[in-house]
Amino acid sequence: MSSSYDSTASTILNNGMHWWNSSKQDAHKDIFAYIGYLDQNQSYRSADNLRFARLYGNYEMAGLDSYSYNRVETSYNVTHRVTMNIVQSMIDTVVSKIGKNKPKPTFLTSGGDFTLQLKAKKLSKFVEGVFYGSEFYKHARMAFQDSCIFGTGCVKIMEVDGEIKAERVFIDEIKLDDTESFYGAPRQMHQVKYVHRDVLVGMFPDKKVQIEAATDAEAVYSTNRGTRDKQMVMVVESWHLPSSKDKKHDGKHIISTANCTLFEEEWNKDYFPFVFFRWNERPVGFFGQGMSEQLQGLQLEINKILRTIQVSMHLTSIPKVFVEASSKIVTAHLNNKIGGIIKYAGTKPSYESVSAIPQDLFMHLDRLYNRAYEIAGVSQLAAQSKKPSGLDSGKALREFNDIESERFMSVGQRYEEAFINAADIIIDLARDIYSDNPDFAVKAKGSKFIETIKWADVDMEDDKYMMQIFPTSALASTPAGRLQDVQELLQAGFISKEQGLKLLDFPDLEGAYNMVNAAYDDIEAMIERMVSKGEYQTPEPYQNLELGIQMCQQAYLHYRSVSAPDDKLELLRMWMEDAQALMKKAQEALQPPPLPPEALAAQQAPVDPALLQQGVAEQAPIGVPEAPPTTDLLPVT
Repeated sequence: MSSSYDSTASTILNNGMHWWNSSKQDAHKDIFAYIGYLDQNQSYRSADNLRFARLYGNYEMAGLDSYSYNRVETSYNVTHRVTMNIVQSMIDTVVSKIGKNKPKPTFLTSGGDFTLQLKAKKLSKFVEGVFYGSEFYKHARMAFQDSCIFGTGCVKIMEVDGEIKAERVFIDEIKLDDTESFYGAPRQMHQVKYVHRDVLVGMFPDKKVQIEAATDAEAVYSTNRGTRDKQMVMVVESWHLPSSKDKKHDGKHIISTANCTLFEEEWNKDYFPFVFFRWNERPVGFFGQGMSEQLQGLQLEINKILRTIQVSMHLTSIPKVFVEASSKIVTAHLNNKIGGIIKYAGTKPSYESVSAIPQDLFMHLDRLYNRAYEIAGVSQLAAQSKKPSGLDSGKALREFNDIESERFMSVGQRYEEAFINAADIIIDLARDIYSDNPDFAVKAKGSKFIETIKWADVDMEDDKYMMQIFPTSALASTPAGRLQDVQELLQAGFISKEQGLKLLDFPDLEGAYNMVNAAYDDIEAMIERMVSKGEYQTPEPYQNLELGIQMCQQAYLHYRSVSAPDDKLELLRMWMEDAQALMKKAQEALQPPPLPPEALAAQQAPVDPALLQQGVAEQAPIGVPEAPPTTDLLPVT
């Protein structure tokens, strides 16, 4: 720590610890003094993160800041590089297994009426639209990978120019006091980030002079990681939560550099704008435990054994030539020429190989390698993307995947809880944006098209709904497993053939399935427009009217049970009545026209007994045309 930090020791003890009570002119001084105090007393965290990054990346980086992250320590020797990186192998496997799911927050009403249920359904689409618009799933996957490497990953959710954005935050940027975070609930949090000077001027044009004058020499403290790029300015964004409802004034949000305070506002929220992912939770403290920490002992021992094997093979794997000292042998004759002649006198030379490396060394290496997979709970088949032999059916693969996933049940639950926390932050930010922009809306992905959902149409009080998390698809991810699931549902009679084709959803068959499911999709979209928008859709004879009446009846009974407005129910009743009228009209059109009166009378006339005696009773009645004779060229119907 520099002397500038020592000169401000009293400031740290008096004001630095309570920077949120400082004036706007002095807030940046106290914040930077406090950050320097944390870095001096909690430097072990950055050291641990650097070690874990080296274990995963198989790269002896010099540091984690923007200056040294891509530099290699000068004492590093390329021959010492790990050749069997179990840490990276298992982290990548777990991230692929857990991160493939895209949890979807779904809002449900408890005993709510039709209006609330319709809002809850749209609110689910609204949050999902924000997830896709802000690329939250991509950032969440990176943050989950960080949690496996460093123990904790982080995604920041914020409002930028009237829109909700998300970004992955490197966990080493988060600064907090370990003593204050003993129970895992700190009251203040800081994010240290390096921002390009031009970008910072664009964000705060009124502070252009101070930003352009900001240098490392003006910082209250300095690091020993070298001189940073002069175009990058260290920015600290700080939050302090309100101490209580009666002390909302001590909640603060400040953005500062070393020489000025860029932004300051009251922070009345009871949360930080971050979503955290943890591989494993510790009994106490805020930060979690990563897979790198769990496997570092085995990885280091494996590295040591590999180095021993490498050196041993280098010394003993090459055959040696034994030559007696008293023998007269020309060493130049010891070459690799075919049919070469070696002249000697006395004892002839002998080619021998030194004893091989003990097999116990390789057995111990295999034991450590297998033990690493047991600790992580990852099968070697999953890490190698191989299917166990004998598991060919979709059901067997699905059950095998479920058994393997039980090991990650707690990890998966923490992963899904992060998405619930993200949805809570998104809803709160949406309310704030709506207060300034009543037309605030989000584009969401519908069944086939993009739809725009306004916040005014989905806003509800917190006590009117509850949130649950569901995966994007409850069916198996592989085609074989998904087909097996759908077949079981069809055999049990739980779904129709049209619904089964819709659930398969194979990308390579999407065009064909769209044509097959066109009737189902058409009726579904029609009911959605009548119920949500109140627009009546006239039935057409080209529609699947039987399917439409069945689906419309189901929708009518469902929405009537939730007290839907009668005008919406009337639209469904009208459609069913009009559809039945069309079907009746179509059936009447298929019936043959009525016979003329004279033909009908001739059919009903009595047959002459004389004709019966002559065997011509089968003769057609007068006035009725005879049926054409059958031939071999026409099928008999």
